Amino acid sequence: MTESTYQKLQFFLGICGFLFLLIMTYFHDQPPLFDEVFFVPNIYLFEKQGLTKEFLINLQNQAPGPLYEFVHAFFKPLTQLQTPGIRLVNVFLFGLVILITARIFTIIKEMSFFHALILALTLVAVPMVWQVAGLALTEMPAMFFSVFSILLLLQAIKHEDKALISSLLACAAGICLGMAILGRSPFLILVVSSGIFLLYKFSSLNRWRTILIYSLVALAVTVPVFMIWGGLVPPQQAFVGKGISIWHGLLAFAYAGMMALLIAPGWFFINRKIALLLFITFLMLVVINVFFAHYEYKPFYKAVEMVLPGNMIQYYPFMISPLLATLSLYFLGNSLVHLYNRRNEPVFVFLLVTGMVLLASNLKVTHLFSTRYVGQASPFFVLAFLGYDQWNYGRLIRVALGMAIGFVSLKTYIEFG
Repeated sequence: MTESTYQKLQFFLGICGFLFLLIMTYFHDQPPLFDEVFFVPNIYLFEKQGLTKEFLINLQNQAPGPLYEFVHAFFKPLTQLQTPGIRLVNVFLFGLVILITARIFTIIKEMSFFHALILALTLVAVPMVWQVAGLALTEMPAMFFSVFSILLLLQAIKHEDKALISSLLACAAGICLGMAILGRSPFLILVVSSGIFLLYKFSSLNRWRTILIYSLVALAVTVPVFMIWGGLVPPQQAFVGKGISIWHGLLAFAYAGMMALLIAPGWFFINRKIALLLFITFLMLVVINVFFAHYEYKPFYKAVEMVLPGNMIQYYPFMISPLLATLSLYFLGNSLVHLYNRRNEPVFVFLLVTGMVLLASNLKVTHLFSTRYVGQASPFFVLAFLGYDQWNYGRLIRVALGMAIGFVSLKTYIEFG
């Protein structure tokens, strides 16, 4: 088949995946579960107290900021804060994220919007996204405002020779970024990573104006809230940022590596020497874990238990963590190589650095790890992965596999949440 045929097939596959997610969410009308149970009461608190100091201080069982409450209060006339309505809000926002990502693709590289939309629909093949799109959780609103801010920022840079237009676009981008930060504080990194664009036109006053407006407006939206909290999270949740968890950081990069294997396997360099190095690294980590660290990690344990013999299943929890750590280091190493090789491409550097630092922020999430934290960084990687895969049957199979894993993951959340 021609490349055009493969693209049309992926478009069909991506649309079907999105519609399946929509239908699945529509018929998932059981009462709030998982983290929804904690977040929904804060919407009523917002309605009662408004955007006041009392509301911000009294946020309960919610580490993210008040964006969640803003969004669901806005959609209340349609949802009445009931399921499945509150969950369909995230599906709707996910659809907007796909459209905005497609528009960003057309800025990064000259292409038709239809072609860009096909590439953006790859987001449906990211398994971690299904959880945050199919449940009324906090990540999707923040993802929407973050990618919208990127679109507006790139447009502001594109038109920065027109002071008024560029400044208005940068201001709007900063407001969107501020909202994203109020949804998930790790997006604060965009204030810093946007400075990457300064490195490429350091003497340009127009560039400085654009980036300063973007950053300062975002900080103006968020800093007052952080001052009231005395930190980046509500006072009752201050414990989530205590200390550092190296394992959570490694897990974030490992799951990002899995995402790359599904949607952009060309991201990875591989030959005999690299394969041997990976195998040696894995064996060394196994020895360290079995004899010293004794760290157990057993995802999909019940499913694996049905496959592995009884005398081998006992080793599974000790083997999977070295495997994931190896994948994590492999993904990180390849990403750094690509970053160096394409250091003269500002948009690519910005997207990749932002995505990598979002993953690294898991080092500071010590109370738990969730693949949702990887999912919220996925648009940056889908954009950065452009050109690292080929249009063939393998791509279609991997996209379908990613959707299937996402479905199973969401179904697991629903049944055991």
